[in-house]
Amino acid sequence: MASEKEGRLALIIFAVAIFFSYTHPYHIHPYRTFYHDLIACLGLVGGLAYFVASRPAPLPGVSAHVHLRFPLLLALPLGIVLMILLQMLTGLIAPAALAGFPILYLLLFAAALVFGASLALDAGRTERAVSLIALAHVLAAAVSLVFQHIQMLGLDATPVVMYMAKSTQIALRPYANVAQPNQLALLYFFALAGLWYFYRSKKLPALVCSIIAALFLWGAVLTQSRIGWILVPLFFVYTLSKPDNNKRTAAVVLTALLLLYAALVLLLPQISQSIGFAANSVAEHVGGRSERSVLWQTAWQLAAQHPWAGIGWFGYGTGQVSIAASLSSSTYAEHAHNLPLNLAAELGWPACIIIMGGLGWWFYQTCLKPAKSLPLQFCTLCLFAVGVHSMVEFPLWYAFVLIPVGVIMGLLHQMRWPTAGSVVKPGVVLAGFALACVVMAGITLDYQRVVSGFKALRYARQGMQTREDFLQKPAFTLFPQFFEYFKLTNIKPREGMSAEEIAYMETWSPRFGFVHILSLQAEVYALNGQPQKAAHTMQTLQRLHPIPYPEYYDYWQAKGKEDPRYQAVFETMPARDAP
Repeated sequence: MASEKEGRLALIIFAVAIFFSYTHPYHIHPYRTFYHDLIACLGLVGGLAYFVASRPAPLPGVSAHVHLRFPLLLALPLGIVLMILLQMLTGLIAPAALAGFPILYLLLFAAALVFGASLALDAGRTERAVSLIALAHVLAAAVSLVFQHIQMLGLDATPVVMYMAKSTQIALRPYANVAQPNQLALLYFFALAGLWYFYRSKKLPALVCSIIAALFLWGAVLTQSRIGWILVPLFFVYTLSKPDNNKRTAAVVLTALLLLYAALVLLLPQISQSIGFAANSVAEHVGGRSERSVLWQTAWQLAAQHPWAGIGWFGYGTGQVSIAASLSSSTYAEHAHNLPLNLAAELGWPACIIIMGGLGWWFYQTCLKPAKSLPLQFCTLCLFAVGVHSMVEFPLWYAFVLIPVGVIMGLLHQMRWPTAGSVVKPGVVLAGFALACVVMAGITLDYQRVVSGFKALRYARQGMQTREDFLQKPAFTLFPQFFEYFKLTNIKPREGMSAEEIAYMETWSPRFGFVHILSLQAEVYALNGQPQKAAHTMQTLQRLHPIPYPEYYDYWQAKGKEDPRYQAVFETMPARDAP
């Protein structure tokens, strides 16, 4: 096994990657978290490779073999990979290249499980692992809190901090460099778990932990994320139930933090108004239109239509387009915003029940049943946070969340079912590291071709000269859908289109349920003698895009005055102000 020093350096590599995966400012369309995920992947493979390569020189009577733990929990990601491969073979995922990224992320999750379990082969290294993972999240949250206030004040600190225009009319949800308010809120709760660990282990004074916790709660309130409404009381109950030499003082401080959070949530509109930006009230959050409930209803219906094998991994968005016209208006999404329902829709009910039931049993065995050591308390709080968030969004679809969670789960598994690990040959792991670096470099270059394609598309729309080859799909790419999107946007609706052209539109437009693509598809139908399909597509457009719908209502109304084929469709469209 690696020496204490080398083990610490491997952890530092991983922790530094966690920090920068949350704080770097580069978000490039279309996958705006691409470089967040890439940094987390580099941290994982780099940390694991260094952990293996830096084994100490042999000493008399001491084994110099490298040990890694391959936990039974690997059945989770590898089982899902197997299901995805079966879906590819049966045609549920087409083209097959769309499965490349999910499989890659699941294999990285498997590597994270191995890394975490191997770190916990030694009890002392478990403490260091938890300390550094907690520290990385606390530091990332602290920097993000500063970035939030820069955005809140309307300051331009680019390129270090993403810029947000301040408005007194539109609700502002400063998201630092995470670029998604709910993801930032999740970071704050990871950091709060870390503060609890530092307080209980006496690595930081209680007063310092209390002040920082109050600041992080303020940052979470600024995101206006409602996951805090569940997580703050949950954290309060869990931490209050743990033995503490100063339990009475801790109870007072925890109660004060709970009340502070509640007060900040209730008073945020008034506080924000005094600072010069807008924020939604609790009543507006509770009484607003519920998009998620329709997304969940969509997932339920898709699972009912495909109960055994699902609609196919990453098929939720396409499935939503196919049935949206029969549901209430919501928003176009590529995920169900609920982990169990997403699994049911894309993998089928049997797989969903096995996965969620297995995870529930595993969580009870690793987090609730054993004696509550301090590392276990930190890990449990982190899983509480990501578990609650997964009920309303899809944080585990981001590698910079999935990988640290995988390491934490690996730690927990080894703590609950300790073994000596398995001897591995360092050369095999280092070869895997080299291969991973080559693959990541290739994927990055592949992604840059997509980025160049979107730039070329934008320049072409502006009437500027551009290279057409940027829009052409290469012989191999992990992003085939985007090159098909470029082709879709260049289609001009006209009378007399061939059956092949219409079939191509029908194949790819559901993959991009964007408002302009759906309107384009409806025009193709209208001009080629399929008014009923055109009407159904416009109904779908209104259901998935109720906010921009009036603009397209006006467009079809104007076209209807010029062409009776448009008028026939327009007369069947929902009202301009349809909910």
